[in-house]
Amino acid sequence: MTKRKDGVEGIDDGALKKRITSEKSDGRPWSELPMDVLGDISRKLNLVDHLAFGGVCWSWRMSALASESDVIASQPPLVVLPSISVDKVLSLYNIFEENTYHIELPTFASKDCCGLSSGYLVFQDRKGKDELWLINPITRHELKFPTPPTNISHATITSPTTASDSSIVALSRDFVHLLFYRPSDDKWTIYKTPEPKCFYADIIVFKGQVYVLTCNGKIWNLRLQSDASLTLFAVCDNPVRCSTILRRFSFQYRPNVFLVASDDELMMVNFRVFTRPKIFKVDLETRKGVVTNSLGDKALFIADMSRALISNPTKWGGRSNCIYALDYYLDPIYVLSLEGKILQTLQDTGSSRCRKCTFYSSYLYFPNKCFQVDFLNEN
Repeated sequence: MTKRKDGVEGIDDGALKKRITSEKSDGRPWSELPMDVLGDISRKLNLVDHLAFGGVCWSWRMSALASESDVIASQPPLVVLPSISVDKVLSLYNIFEENTYHIELPTFASKDCCGLSSGYLVFQDRKGKDELWLINPITRHELKFPTPPTNISHATITSPTTASDSSIVALSRDFVHLLFYRPSDDKWTIYKTPEPKCFYADIIVFKGQVYVLTCNGKIWNLRLQSDASLTLFAVCDNPVRCSTILRRFSFQYRPNVFLVASDDELMMVNFRVFTRPKIFKVDLETRKGVVTNSLGDKALFIADMSRALISNPTKWGGRSNCIYALDYYLDPIYVLSLEGKILQTLQDTGSSRCRKCTFYSSYLYFPNKCFQVDFLNEN
Protein backbone atom coordinates (compact mmCIF):
# COMPACT_ATOMS: atom_id res chain seq x y z
CA MET A 1 0.00 0.00 0.00
CA THR A 2 1.25 3.50 -0.77
CA LYS A 3 0.02 6.99 -0.24
CA ARG A 4 -1.28 8.81 -3.29
CA LYS A 5 -0.56 12.49 -3.86
CA ASP A 6 -3.89 13.36 -2.30
CA GLY A 7 -2.87 11.55 0.91
CA VAL A 8 -5.26 8.63 0.48
CA GLU A 9 -3.81 5.18 0.92
CA GLY A 10 -4.23 2.80 -2.00
CA ILE A 11 -2.46 0.75 -4.64
CA ASP A 12 -0.10 2.86 -6.74
CA ASP A 13 -0.47 2.91 -10.52
CA GLY A 14 2.61 0.78 -11.07
CA ALA A 15 1.37 -1.98 -8.77
CA LEU A 16 -2.06 -1.84 -10.40
CA LYS A 17 -0.59 -2.20 -13.89
CA LYS A 18 1.51 -5.16 -12.70
CA ARG A 19 -1.59 -6.82 -11.24
CA ILE A 20 -3.56 -6.33 -14.47
CA THR A 21 -0.61 -7.62 -16.52
CA SER A 22 -0.37 -10.64 -14.22
CA GLU A 23 -4.10 -11.34 -14.54
CA LYS A 24 -3.90 -11.07 -18.33
CA SER A 25 -0.99 -13.49 -18.41
CA ASP A 26 -3.01 -16.06 -16.49
CA GLY A 27 -5.86 -16.11 -18.96
CA ARG A 28 -7.50 -14.55 -22.02
CA PRO A 29 -8.82 -10.97 -21.66
CA TRP A 30 -12.61 -10.69 -21.66
CA SER A 31 -12.42 -8.45 -24.73
CA GLU A 32 -10.86 -11.30 -26.72
CA LEU A 33 -13.55 -13.92 -26.14
CA PRO A 34 -14.53 -15.74 -29.37
CA MET A 35 -17.37 -14.08 -31.26
CA ASP A 36 -19.49 -17.25 -31.21
CA VAL A 37 -19.26 -17.34 -27.40
CA LEU A 38 -20.16 -13.65 -27.15
CA GLY A 39 -23.09 -14.27 -29.50
CA ASP A 40 -24.43 -17.10 -27.35
CA ILE A 41 -24.19 -14.89 -24.25
CA SER A 42 -25.82 -11.81 -25.81
CA ARG A 43 -28.79 -13.81 -27.14
CA LYS A 44 -29.61 -15.02 -23.62
CA LEU A 45 -29.83 -11.51 -22.13
CA ASN A 46 -32.94 -9.45 -21.50
CA LEU A 47 -33.49 -6.18 -23.31
CA VAL A 48 -31.63 -3.74 -21.04
CA ASP A 49 -28.78 -6.17 -20.24
CA HIS A 50 -28.31 -6.64 -23.97
CA LEU A 51 -27.99 -2.89 -24.47
CA ALA A 52 -25.46 -2.69 -21.60
CA PHE A 53 -23.57 -5.69 -23.02
CA GLY A 54 -22.90 -3.74 -26.21
CA GLY A 55 -21.30 -0.89 -24.26
CA VAL A 56 -18.48 -2.89 -22.66
CA CYS A 57 -15.91 -2.81 -25.46
CA TRP A 58 -15.59 -2.87 -29.24
CA SER A 59 -15.76 -6.68 -29.67
CA TRP A 60 -18.79 -6.97 -27.38
CA ARG A 61 -20.45 -4.13 -29.29
CA MET A 62 -19.92 -5.95 -32.60
CA SER A 63 -21.42 -9.12 -31.14
CA ALA A 64 -24.42 -7.22 -29.74
CA LEU A 65 -25.07 -5.57 -33.10
CA ALA A 66 -24.95 -8.92 -34.89
CA SER A 67 -27.65 -10.39 -32.65
CA GLU A 68 -29.59 -7.18 -31.99
CA SER A 69 -32.58 -7.81 -34.25
CA ASP A 70 -33.01 -11.39 -32.97
CA VAL A 71 -32.76 -10.38 -29.30
CA ILE A 72 -35.15 -7.44 -29.59
CA ALA A 73 -37.65 -9.41 -31.67
CA SER A 74 -37.76 -12.09 -28.95
CA GLN A 75 -38.76 -9.64 -26.21
CA PRO A 76 -42.34 -9.60 -24.85
CA PRO A 77 -44.61 -6.52 -24.94
CA LEU A 78 -43.63 -3.93 -22.33
CA VAL A 79 -45.81 -1.43 -20.48
CA VAL A 80 -44.59 2.16 -20.82
CA LEU A 81 -44.31 3.80 -17.38
CA PRO A 82 -45.12 6.55 -17.14
CA SER A 83 -46.83 6.82 -20.50
CA ILE A 84 -46.98 10.60 -20.70
CA SER A 85 -44.92 13.68 -19.83
CA VAL A 86 -41.83 12.03 -18.43
CA ASP A 87 -38.41 13.64 -18.29
CA LYS A 88 -35.27 11.86 -19.50
CA VAL A 89 -35.97 8.41 -18.05
CA LEU A 90 -38.43 6.06 -19.72
CA SER A 91 -39.48 2.98 -17.74
CA LEU A 92 -40.60 -0.22 -19.43
CA TYR A 93 -42.36 -2.89 -17.36
CA ASN A 94 -42.13 -6.58 -18.33
CA ILE A 95 -45.50 -8.10 -17.40
CA PHE A 96 -44.18 -11.67 -17.57
CA GLU A 97 -40.95 -11.28 -15.58
CA GLU A 98 -42.49 -8.58 -13.36
CA ASN A 99 -39.51 -6.29 -13.51
CA THR A 100 -38.92 -2.76 -14.79
CA TYR A 101 -36.25 -1.51 -17.19
CA HIS A 102 -35.13 2.12 -17.15
CA ILE A 103 -33.82 3.74 -20.32
CA GLU A 104 -32.37 7.25 -20.36
CA LEU A 105 -33.42 9.38 -23.31
CA PRO A 106 -33.02 13.04 -24.31
CA THR A 107 -35.37 15.13 -22.22
CA PHE A 108 -38.96 15.34 -23.38
CA ALA A 109 -40.36 17.50 -20.62
CA SER A 110 -43.36 19.62 -21.72
CA LYS A 111 -44.16 17.05 -24.40
CA ASP A 112 -47.08 14.61 -24.57
CA CYS A 113 -46.89 11.16 -26.09
CA CYS A 114 -49.46 10.92 -28.87
CA GLY A 115 -48.63 7.71 -30.68
CA LEU A 116 -46.50 4.63 -31.13
CA SER A 117 -45.41 3.44 -34.56
CA SER A 118 -42.82 0.87 -35.68
CA GLY A 119 -41.03 1.11 -32.36
CA TYR A 120 -41.08 4.92 -32.29
CA LEU A 121 -42.80 6.93 -29.56
CA VAL A 122 -44.39 10.07 -31.02
CA PHE A 123 -44.19 13.26 -28.93
CA GLN A 124 -45.83 16.61 -29.53
CA ASP A 125 -45.14 19.87 -27.75
CA ARG A 126 -47.81 20.64 -25.18
CA LYS A 127 -48.10 24.22 -26.44
CA GLY A 128 -48.04 23.24 -30.11
CA LYS A 129 -44.89 25.21 -30.90
CA ASP A 130 -42.10 22.67 -31.47
CA GLU A 131 -41.76 20.03 -34.13
CA LEU A 132 -43.31 16.58 -33.84
CA TRP A 133 -40.57 14.42 -32.34
CA LEU A 134 -40.25 10.66 -32.74
CA ILE A 135 -37.72 8.51 -30.90
CA ASN A 136 -37.06 4.80 -30.77
CA PRO A 137 -36.14 4.08 -27.13
CA ILE A 138 -34.28 0.90 -28.10
CA THR A 139 -32.20 2.04 -31.08
CA ARG A 140 -32.21 5.74 -29.98
CA HIS A 141 -32.96 6.77 -33.57
CA GLU A 142 -34.88 10.06 -33.89
CA LEU A 143 -37.17 11.60 -36.51
CA LYS A 144 -38.73 15.07 -36.67
CA PHE A 145 -41.72 16.41 -38.58
CA PRO A 146 -43.25 19.89 -38.83
CA THR A 147 -45.65 21.00 -36.11
CA PRO A 148 -49.17 19.69 -36.88
CA PRO A 149 -51.97 22.27 -37.12
CA THR A 150 -53.90 20.66 -34.25
CA ASN A 151 -53.28 18.35 -31.31
CA ILE A 152 -53.20 14.71 -32.34
CA SER A 153 -54.05 11.52 -30.49
CA HIS A 154 -52.65 8.83 -32.73
CA ALA A 155 -49.92 8.84 -35.38
CA THR A 156 -48.21 6.29 -37.60
CA ILE A 157 -45.24 6.55 -39.95
CA THR A 158 -44.89 4.73 -43.26
CA SER A 159 -41.14 4.09 -43.52
CA PRO A 160 -39.10 4.80 -40.37
CA THR A 161 -35.64 5.44 -41.79
CA THR A 162 -35.34 9.20 -42.25
CA ALA A 163 -37.91 11.97 -42.16
CA SER A 164 -36.96 12.85 -45.74
CA ASP A 165 -38.46 9.62 -47.12
CA SER A 166 -41.25 8.94 -44.61
CA SER A 167 -44.84 10.11 -44.55
CA ILE A 168 -46.78 10.45 -41.32
CA VAL A 169 -50.53 10.00 -40.85
CA ALA A 170 -52.38 11.06 -37.69
CA LEU A 171 -55.82 11.54 -36.14
CA SER A 172 -56.83 14.71 -34.37
CA ARG A 173 -57.44 14.45 -30.67
CA ASP A 174 -61.19 14.83 -31.17
CA PHE A 175 -61.12 12.12 -33.90
CA VAL A 176 -62.91 14.30 -36.47
CA HIS A 177 -59.89 15.05 -38.67
CA LEU A 178 -57.36 12.91 -40.51
CA LEU A 179 -53.99 14.59 -41.05
CA PHE A 180 -51.01 13.58 -43.14
CA TYR A 181 -47.67 15.00 -44.14
CA ARG A 182 -45.48 13.81 -47.01
CA PRO A 183 -41.83 14.74 -47.67
CA SER A 184 -42.88 16.67 -50.78
CA ASP A 185 -45.46 18.76 -48.92
CA ASP A 186 -44.91 22.23 -47.52
CA LYS A 187 -47.71 21.81 -44.97
CA TRP A 188 -50.01 19.21 -43.43
CA THR A 189 -53.13 18.08 -45.31
CA ILE A 190 -56.38 17.69 -43.35
CA TYR A 191 -59.40 15.54 -44.21
CA LYS A 192 -62.70 15.79 -42.42
CA THR A 193 -64.62 12.56 -41.84
CA PRO A 194 -65.86 11.12 -45.17
CA GLU A 195 -69.45 10.73 -43.98
CA PRO A 196 -71.75 12.86 -41.79
CA LYS A 197 -72.26 12.00 -38.12
CA CYS A 198 -69.14 9.87 -38.20
CA PHE A 199 -65.65 10.13 -36.76
CA TYR A 200 -62.32 8.43 -37.25
CA ALA A 201 -61.34 5.55 -34.99
CA ASP A 202 -57.94 4.19 -36.09
CA ILE A 203 -55.21 4.09 -38.75
CA ILE A 204 -52.75 1.37 -39.70
CA VAL A 205 -50.14 0.61 -42.38
CA PHE A 206 -50.57 -2.94 -43.69
CA LYS A 207 -48.82 -4.53 -46.68
CA GLY A 208 -47.75 -1.18 -48.03
CA GLN A 209 -51.15 0.48 -47.76
CA VAL A 210 -52.62 2.99 -45.29
CA TYR A 211 -56.02 1.94 -43.93
CA VAL A 212 -58.31 4.23 -41.95
CA LEU A 213 -61.20 3.00 -39.81
CA THR A 214 -64.33 5.04 -39.08
CA CYS A 215 -66.71 4.43 -36.19
CA ASN A 216 -69.39 2.83 -38.39
CA GLY A 217 -67.19 -0.17 -39.19
CA LYS A 218 -66.01 1.08 -42.60
CA ILE A 219 -62.37 0.77 -43.63
CA TRP A 220 -60.96 3.33 -46.03
CA ASN A 221 -57.82 3.22 -48.15
CA LEU A 222 -55.73 6.39 -48.01
CA ARG A 223 -53.63 6.90 -51.11
CA LEU A 224 -50.77 9.32 -50.55
CA GLN A 225 -49.73 10.01 -54.13
CA SER A 226 -49.68 13.59 -55.39
CA ASP A 227 -53.47 13.50 -55.77
CA ALA A 228 -54.16 12.07 -52.32
CA SER A 229 -57.52 10.33 -51.98
CA LEU A 230 -59.58 8.47 -49.39
CA THR A 231 -61.68 5.66 -50.87
CA LEU A 232 -63.91 3.04 -49.27
CA PHE A 233 -62.12 -0.30 -49.08
CA ALA A 234 -64.10 -2.69 -46.87
CA VAL A 235 -67.14 -2.85 -44.61
CA CYS A 236 -67.47 -4.81 -41.39
CA ASP A 237 -71.22 -5.21 -41.01
CA ASN A 238 -71.49 -4.14 -37.39
CA PRO A 239 -71.84 -0.47 -36.44
CA VAL A 240 -69.61 0.38 -33.50
CA ARG A 241 -70.60 2.10 -30.27
CA CYS A 242 -67.97 4.36 -28.80
CA SER A 243 -67.85 5.63 -25.25
CA THR A 244 -67.05 9.07 -23.91
CA ILE A 245 -64.76 9.68 -20.96
CA LEU A 246 -63.88 12.70 -18.90
CA ARG A 247 -60.41 14.02 -19.65
CA ARG A 248 -59.37 17.28 -18.06
CA PHE A 249 -62.94 18.47 -17.61
CA SER A 250 -64.04 17.91 -21.20
CA PHE A 251 -65.69 14.87 -22.73
CA GLN A 252 -63.82 13.21 -25.57
CA TYR A 253 -64.58 10.19 -27.67
CA ARG A 254 -62.63 7.09 -26.91
CA PRO A 255 -63.10 4.60 -29.76
CA ASN A 256 -63.63 0.98 -28.76
CA VAL A 257 -62.90 -0.19 -32.27
CA PHE A 258 -59.49 -0.47 -33.89
CA LEU A 259 -57.43 -2.18 -36.57
CA VAL A 260 -54.70 -4.69 -35.81
CA ALA A 261 -52.47 -6.74 -38.09
CA SER A 262 -50.17 -9.72 -37.99
CA ASP A 263 -47.84 -10.71 -40.80
CA ASP A 264 -50.64 -11.91 -43.06
CA GLU A 265 -53.94 -10.80 -41.51
CA LEU A 266 -55.76 -7.51 -41.06
CA MET A 267 -58.43 -7.47 -38.36
CA MET A 268 -61.03 -5.09 -37.01
CA VAL A 269 -61.75 -5.47 -33.30
CA ASN A 270 -64.67 -4.07 -31.33
CA PHE A 271 -63.54 -4.34 -27.72
CA ARG A 272 -64.71 -3.19 -24.33
CA VAL A 273 -63.32 -4.65 -21.10
CA PHE A 274 -65.51 -7.36 -19.50
CA THR A 275 -67.77 -7.70 -22.55
CA ARG A 276 -67.55 -10.21 -25.36
CA PRO A 277 -65.29 -8.77 -28.09
CA LYS A 278 -66.21 -8.87 -31.76
CA ILE A 279 -63.32 -9.71 -34.06
CA PHE A 280 -63.49 -9.48 -37.84
CA LYS A 281 -60.88 -10.76 -40.28
CA VAL A 282 -60.77 -8.44 -43.26
CA ASP A 283 -60.78 -10.43 -46.49
CA LEU A 284 -58.58 -8.42 -48.86
CA GLU A 285 -60.13 -10.09 -51.92
CA THR A 286 -63.83 -9.74 -51.14
CA ARG A 287 -63.25 -6.58 -49.05
CA LYS A 288 -65.60 -7.79 -46.34
CA GLY A 289 -65.20 -8.38 -42.64
CA VAL A 290 -65.65 -12.00 -41.59
CA VAL A 291 -66.38 -12.79 -37.92
CA THR A 292 -63.79 -15.01 -36.23
CA ASN A 293 -64.02 -16.75 -32.85
CA SER A 294 -60.41 -17.90 -32.50
CA LEU A 295 -56.94 -16.38 -32.59
CA GLY A 296 -55.17 -19.74 -32.75
CA ASP A 297 -51.67 -19.57 -31.28
CA LYS A 298 -51.79 -15.76 -31.11
CA ALA A 299 -52.83 -13.33 -28.40
CA LEU A 300 -54.18 -9.82 -28.78
CA PHE A 301 -52.45 -7.16 -26.67
CA ILE A 302 -54.52 -3.99 -26.20
CA ALA A 303 -53.78 -0.62 -24.62
CA ASP A 304 -55.42 2.77 -25.15
CA MET A 305 -53.04 3.85 -27.90
CA SER A 306 -51.19 0.71 -29.00
CA ARG A 307 -52.20 -2.82 -29.98
CA ALA A 308 -50.64 -5.85 -31.57
CA LEU A 309 -51.41 -9.43 -32.47
CA ILE A 310 -48.50 -11.51 -31.12
CA SER A 311 -47.70 -15.09 -32.10
CA ASN A 312 -46.78 -17.76 -29.54
CA PRO A 313 -46.86 -15.74 -26.28
CA THR A 314 -46.43 -19.07 -24.43
CA LYS A 315 -42.66 -18.70 -24.96
CA TRP A 316 -42.75 -15.98 -22.27
CA GLY A 317 -45.09 -17.95 -20.01
CA GLY A 318 -48.18 -16.25 -21.42
CA ARG A 319 -51.40 -17.57 -22.93
CA SER A 320 -52.56 -17.82 -26.53
CA ASN A 321 -56.04 -17.36 -28.04
CA CYS A 322 -56.87 -14.62 -25.53
CA ILE A 323 -56.70 -10.87 -24.95
CA TYR A 324 -54.29 -8.94 -22.71
CA ALA A 325 -56.03 -5.66 -21.87
CA LEU A 326 -54.35 -2.64 -20.30
CA ASP A 327 -56.65 0.27 -19.49
CA TYR A 328 -55.37 3.49 -17.93
CA TYR A 329 -58.21 3.52 -15.42
CA LEU A 330 -57.76 -0.14 -14.45
CA ASP A 331 -54.47 -0.76 -12.64
CA PRO A 332 -53.99 -4.48 -13.33
CA ILE A 333 -53.64 -6.04 -16.74
CA TYR A 334 -56.56 -8.35 -17.41
CA VAL A 335 -56.15 -11.55 -19.39
CA LEU A 336 -59.53 -12.24 -21.00
CA SER A 337 -61.02 -15.08 -22.99
CA LEU A 338 -62.61 -14.32 -26.35
CA GLU A 339 -65.93 -14.53 -24.51
CA GLY A 340 -64.87 -11.62 -22.28
CA LYS A 341 -64.33 -13.72 -19.14
CA ILE A 342 -61.38 -12.99 -16.83
CA LEU A 343 -58.74 -15.72 -17.04
CA GLN A 344 -56.04 -13.98 -15.02
CA THR A 345 -55.02 -10.61 -13.59
CA LEU A 346 -51.39 -9.55 -13.73
CA GLN A 347 -49.54 -7.42 -11.22
CA ASP A 348 -50.29 -3.71 -10.89
CA THR A 349 -48.02 -1.96 -13.38
CA GLY A 350 -47.78 1.27 -11.44
CA SER A 351 -49.80 3.27 -13.96
CA SER A 352 -51.49 5.14 -11.12
CA ARG A 353 -48.29 7.13 -10.76
CA CYS A 354 -49.10 8.86 -14.05
CA ARG A 355 -52.42 10.33 -12.97
CA LYS A 356 -51.11 13.91 -12.96
CA CYS A 357 -50.42 13.79 -16.69
CA THR A 358 -52.16 16.20 -19.03
CA PHE A 359 -53.49 13.53 -21.39
CA TYR A 360 -54.33 10.13 -19.99
CA SER A 361 -53.46 7.09 -22.09
CA SER A 362 -51.84 3.71 -21.63
CA TYR A 363 -49.20 2.28 -23.94
CA LEU A 364 -47.78 -1.13 -24.65
CA TYR A 365 -44.38 -1.08 -26.33
CA PHE A 366 -43.65 -3.91 -28.77
CA PRO A 367 -39.86 -4.43 -29.17
CA ASN A 368 -40.43 -6.88 -32.03
CA LYS A 369 -41.65 -3.98 -34.17
CA CYS A 370 -38.37 -2.06 -33.92
CA PHE A 371 -37.03 -3.72 -37.04
CA GLN A 372 -40.32 -4.36 -38.85
CA VAL A 373 -40.64 -1.65 -41.47
CA ASP A 374 -43.77 -1.71 -43.64
CA PHE A 375 -42.80 0.64 -46.44
CA LEU A 376 -45.59 2.42 -48.26
CA ASN A 377 -46.47 1.03 -51.67
CA GLU A 378 -47.36 3.91 -53.95
CA ASN A 379 -48.40 1.71 -56.87
